[in-house]
Amino acid sequence: VKIPIKYDSAGDFSYEMAHVSKDGKYFTINSKGEELIFTEKNGKWGAVDITGKLVIPYQWDKANPFNEGLAAVQKNGQIGFINRKGEVVIPFRYPYHSNPLTEFIFKNGHCVVADTTGKCGIINRKGEWTIQPKYDNIDAYEEYVIASSAGIRKQMTYDEKIINSFVVDNISVLTFTEIERYENKDGEIVYLDKEVKTGLFSYRVGGRCGLMDANCRRLTEPLYSRIIAVDRNMYRALLLDNYSEVIINAKGEVMK
Repeated sequence: VKIPIKYDSAGDFSYEMAHVSKDGKYFTINSKGEELIFTEKNGKWGAVDITGKLVIPYQWDKANPFNEGLAAVQKNGQIGFINRKGEVVIPFRYPYHSNPLTEFIFKNGHCVVADTTGKCGIINRKGEWTIQPKYDNIDAYEEYVIASSAGIRKQMTYDEKIINSFVVDNISVLTFTEIERYENKDGEIVYLDKEVKTGLFSYRVGGRCGLMDANCRRLTEPLYSRIIAVDRNMYRALLLDNYSEVIINAKGEVMK
């Protein structure tokens, strides 16, 4: 199916729907190019079809393009979901949570939302929790999610079964520099920097670092913003304020 080139921006099709914009207005189109247009009037949002007929009355504080037949709308600071007829199918019970409205999008039958305490979980198209709201953040993918809490990230299924209980973003070899003295062929004394491996590693989780040994054993929780090796038994651990430091040893113990 060919769709005329007439939009200012367009996203990829997902489940036969794509989001586009033109002249400051936001559309949802299907693979036939049929449109449902969200527009604003007197500070409220509603939707018209391609003929200009009002389909969804101007009543929402904000509105998000449809995906998988549902759209997030905001009313009195709370998020709910409507169908393409404008009917509320999931009540207004999710806080805005300081997120852009575009983050409240159903994908693969699920959506990340927060409860009244600000903790994140995942709901299905009926508004039922499939992952309970007890996480600081959730990144959702097609087959699994990565849920973060207190600096620990877990990989789990959409029915909250743990796949991997500890997921890291990156691992770095910790090294320090020694000055090596030797005599060259001309009898001159030369000093060179030599990089020495400590045998320990810095692992990163959600922007925080911890200390790990060669057996993948965590010597510290991810409590620091950066770890720098001084020698094999001394490490500078930069705290999360990115200014203060503590000194930890090769066992992960804070030196006092």
